[in-house]
Amino acid sequence: MNFKTLAAFICGALMLTSSLCFAAVDGGKISIGGIYPGMSESAVIDAFGQPVYRDGDDWTYQTFKVEIERGVVEKVSTTSDTLTTPDGVRVGLAAESLNSTFGKADKVDRERDGDEYEYFSTDGTKKIEFKVVNGIIAKITCSLRD
Repeated sequence: MNFKTLAAFICGALMLTSSLCFAAVDGGKISIGGIYPGMSESAVIDAFGQPVYRDGDDWTYQTFKVEIERGVVEKVSTTSDTLTTPDGVRVGLAAESLNSTFGKADKVDRERDGDEYEYFSTDGTKKIEFKVVNGIIAKITCSLRD
């Protein structure tokens, strides 16, 4: 096999592999309204004050909820259209905005009450999930991965 044939074969294999890849979201883009998985409990309080309701490690604010574990945000979620991801995705947008913003989902769960689209961070430590009902984003959740 000559060099040109080998190079063409390698390029073709790389192109095929890249076309099979799923989304790779930068970990810094996995946040809602400036709250992100891994954020310290004190940083949440400094930025947003005390929660409206607190049940142990589950905190409820006007427009979002957080779950705290060992002093760190484990999960943040919202059903409010006033908070956005760093890329401007928010509750109320059409689900088509997910593909144009994040690419093909890493995982899609079809459920009776809607679909869940999951995107994982490039380092695999975080995920952002979108609950879609009738083609519209109804909930956004960012969390540390198990």
